[in-house]
Amino acid sequence: MERIRSKKWLIAITFTLMTILIVTPNILLGSVNVKENLLTNPDAETGDTQGWVDSDNAWSADNVITPHGGNYFFWPARLDVPYTRMYQDVDISGYVSSIDSGNAYLHLSGWLCNWDQYPHDRATLAIEVLDTNNQQLLYLSRHHRNPVWAYYQIESQIPIGSRTLRVYLIATRYVGSDNDGYFDDLCLEIDTNVPDIFVTITPEGGAPEVAVDSTLQLYATTTGGTDSAYIWSSSFEAIATVDDSGLVTAHKDGLFIIQAEGILTHAIGYLEIVAYLPNYVVFTHPQSGEEWEAGTVQDVTWELIGSIDSATLYYSTTGGSEWTEIDKIPDLTVQQYSWLIPDTNEILNDCILKMVWNSSKATSSVFFIVPSVYIEEDKDASYPTVFRLLQNHPNPFIQSTVISYQVLDIKACPYVSLQIYDLMGRLVKTLVNENKKAGCYTVNWDGKDKSGKKVVPGIYFYRMEVGDFKTTRKLTIIH
Repeated sequence: MERIRSKKWLIAITFTLMTILIVTPNILLGSVNVKENLLTNPDAETGDTQGWVDSDNAWSADNVITPHGGNYFFWPARLDVPYTRMYQDVDISGYVSSIDSGNAYLHLSGWLCNWDQYPHDRATLAIEVLDTNNQQLLYLSRHHRNPVWAYYQIESQIPIGSRTLRVYLIATRYVGSDNDGYFDDLCLEIDTNVPDIFVTITPEGGAPEVAVDSTLQLYATTTGGTDSAYIWSSSFEAIATVDDSGLVTAHKDGLFIIQAEGILTHAIGYLEIVAYLPNYVVFTHPQSGEEWEAGTVQDVTWELIGSIDSATLYYSTTGGSEWTEIDKIPDLTVQQYSWLIPDTNEILNDCILKMVWNSSKATSSVFFIVPSVYIEEDKDASYPTVFRLLQNHPNPFIQSTVISYQVLDIKACPYVSLQIYDLMGRLVKTLVNENKKAGCYTVNWDGKDKSGKKVVPGIYFYRMEVGDFKTTRKLTIIH
């Protein structure tokens, strides 16, 4: 058990992340009455995503299932995106006196749900706390994979120096063609109250972990109040269930959250638990939604749980319907394999890795393979002409980014065009528009349009054209 306990303890330090449902009076922080919902359009009842930043242009207000409340909820609108997020920034600089004296607390809550299709997509409610330079001071999240609306709350002291709270709605696809992460009735509040009543969940034996096909007894205690019993629930019943006594039964490996609500106080506590196989592999790279460039060498990494002598590594570009063997891994304790990404002339957005040993297997999150090298045969010669457009760096970026490209033409000096477009297909700026000799080039974009004005944050496309050759890549700018 000690083989992974240290890492699991880091994952599961949520013993003190607790919620309260008591009523407190309005409190003034500076000149702001903070006992109110600070989010704009928190429940999609405007019928759109007003107030939220949707860089992927993927989200909408909908009612494909019954909303938790009202007429609508947020979700990625049936679009075929494996990973997407929408966020809203809340300026908290008006609370500076309480924040910088260490007396301000945030309370983020919301209802999450998924479509009823095993193994269910994942809805994640998260909050990022930023300072004056938009540097992250704190990041907290709650995950849900269950086709029943469930309530989640995140509470924390606001770190000194905080000036912005960024609330994220994140949807990750695990099954089907749609990304079914649903969000409704969100609320963000700030006050100066240290929680008076809270629930603490303690696992028997002290470790928040349970082996598949085994049980783990949980105990709940209420501080600041008295509860005779608790209502227990699991965030992902496909992984683990919990009975009325707090006994957890693990059915498959994965991460899940157990909630206990006091029957009298209605205070709520959470505990994040890992269900694991005695001998198992957990992929740590690639991560969900990550882009890997065709023709490059990338490190596949994993965590080895227990002891496995050898395994075979496979990849799929069809979401798991077809598999191709990559290599046999004789020693899994190295926890790394350098993989030459296969060539492609199109974006492959349903890529998965699989490790197989004995009668068991483990799969990675869904990731992308994107093209980088394009070859066009010259009709009058027997050699190819190769053009290479690389992903910009950094991406996302704030001030400026660098785009690299390569031109290799043995016969002539081709005319190169490199332009920036917005999501509507409108030309934003031309970066390159001239003849180029064979070689490698870089060009900077400062995030400004052709008139010299800073563009709004979001997703843009940069397009390279050399004769009949055309290719496009995506970049993201944030402010």
